[in-house]
Amino acid sequence: MKELTYEQAYKRLEEIVEKLENGSVPLEESMKLFEEGTKLANFCNSKLNAAEQKFTQLITENSESDNNE
Repeated sequence: MKELTYEQAYKRLEEIVEKLENGSVPLEESMKLFEEGTKLANFCNSKLNAAEQKFTQLITENSESDNNE
């Protein structure tokens, strides 16, 4: 998977979900879309977890900095 932004991956994931929910794609394509969607969901989850960790780190550092002043 090429390097995507979170927003790009999420948009593509929404497109895939819409296609799968419509039920208008053949089985083979559905399987490929499901696989791609799973990878995109994992990618998005990883990006969100990394952002959460970064925010937590920044808050902790800011809190420690405030306590040392």
